[in-house]
Amino acid sequence: MKNIYKIVISSSLLLAGSACSNFLDREPLARETTETFVSDPENLELMVIAGYDPMQWRFEGTQFYNYFIFGDIASDDADKGGLSETDLDYMTMVQKFQWNASEPLFESVWKRHFAGVFRANTVLSNVEVAKASVDENTYNQVKGEGLFLRGWHYFQLVKMYGGVPMFTSLEDYENLNSTPRSSEAELYELILNDFKAAGALLKTKDQYDAEYLGRATSGMAYSYFAKAALYSNDESTYEEAYTYAKNVIESGQYALLDDYANIWRLEEENGKESIFEVQFEPSNFNNWSTQGEGAGENMMQSPRAGGNSGNPASIGEGWGFNLPTVALEKAFRDAGDDIRREQTIIYDGEEVYPGEGTIRVAQPGDTNSDWYNTTGFAPQKYFLPQRELTTDFGDNRYNGHSNYRMFRYADLLLFASELAIRTGKGGAADYLNQVRARVNLAPIASPTLDDVFKERRLELAMEGHRFFDQVRTGQITAELVSEGFVQGVHEKFPIPQSEIDLTDGLITGNPSN
Repeated sequence: MKNIYKIVISSSLLLAGSACSNFLDREPLARETTETFVSDPENLELMVIAGYDPMQWRFEGTQFYNYFIFGDIASDDADKGGLSETDLDYMTMVQKFQWNASEPLFESVWKRHFAGVFRANTVLSNVEVAKASVDENTYNQVKGEGLFLRGWHYFQLVKMYGGVPMFTSLEDYENLNSTPRSSEAELYELILNDFKAAGALLKTKDQYDAEYLGRATSGMAYSYFAKAALYSNDESTYEEAYTYAKNVIESGQYALLDDYANIWRLEEENGKESIFEVQFEPSNFNNWSTQGEGAGENMMQSPRAGGNSGNPASIGEGWGFNLPTVALEKAFRDAGDDIRREQTIIYDGEEVYPGEGTIRVAQPGDTNSDWYNTTGFAPQKYFLPQRELTTDFGDNRYNGHSNYRMFRYADLLLFASELAIRTGKGGAADYLNQVRARVNLAPIASPTLDDVFKERRLELAMEGHRFFDQVRTGQITAELVSEGFVQGVHEKFPIPQSEIDLTDGLITGNPSN
């Protein structure tokens, strides 16, 4: 940043010493300053949308970095899968805890979220410049979204890496390579303050027009406050988090869908169970780049090519990653949870969608298959019927339709139940049992934290949450240890080596480095 300033200053001095000084002394007849640019609400809107954009980034060069890689494959719920053991072997590295700080995957995620932080800070800086020239509603909306976005991107960073450098203004970037890591406590203080302030400024979900679907709402901000408070392990925040969660639940803005199987259908996107979804839509440009607008989940997590024994070309053209484990399948059966098991796992020979044929799921050790399937199962939640995958443009192999369900109402109910137990407040059983009743499981009269944790695993399986829940709650299972997890080492992913090098070691590594 400083070098840019030096170039600008040097150029100005050279021009000032030339014969054109009279021309330079003249006031420009027309110019657009920062003040005039941001006084247009449409320009502020573009800045806000840019802050959401990094959430969609899922491909760069030869690297895919979907959310399930860290939340599922690193956990005891999923194996990598794919064409072979070496297919996209950085996912194998994640699963086996053979982490390498020089692996581009970790740098890609770091770049994704720090780009989001920078864009959010740009919004927050410029909305203050525009405050005198825009109406109060526009100011509150833009500032609220900017705060939510900064809090959200920093929350993803601290879950992944622990302490990271903190930037809260554009001026902070002048010291980009001389800013050390802040502590997790400092970052959570910022994150919680951002979510709380955003919640006070933003509207509720039903107060927005359809064009705002997927954008930050007050319910979204307060729900994330509850989640981040639990992740912070700061008990002093729990009562406030419980209150916010309770208020969102009682607001009437959200509800559980009657049928668990419908949550991932396209017609239910941004529906009543959705608190936050990352928006995707197939596009006819940049299908294989960071700028692509389509989802990668439908391709990455569908059964491999030839999976439909009736018509191999119609479905099963996926890549077969993120395979449910035997341990996860057993957890469903032990709980008597057939509804969620059937919606989470595809079995060999199953007809997932009537009329589209049965699915061939390769079994472990099958030498006649091009599918490296170590579990004998396939994931179902982002597997759509072929009729919903056809597009008239672009390459729909990695250009899918499904929004990523980042935060569901069921997730909030379970956080509320956990917070009620931790604070001694009421409602723990009611919140938990609403989730259980939908899938015909018996109520639990006096739930424990362990009951809530088990319910979280079954309700949210294969949605990118499990590993972070395991670390947060200390559920380090034998399956995780057998893969190579070492306590005190693998709770956080490695700080990218490129960041350590850029700061000459000022940014230090994690134990996993």
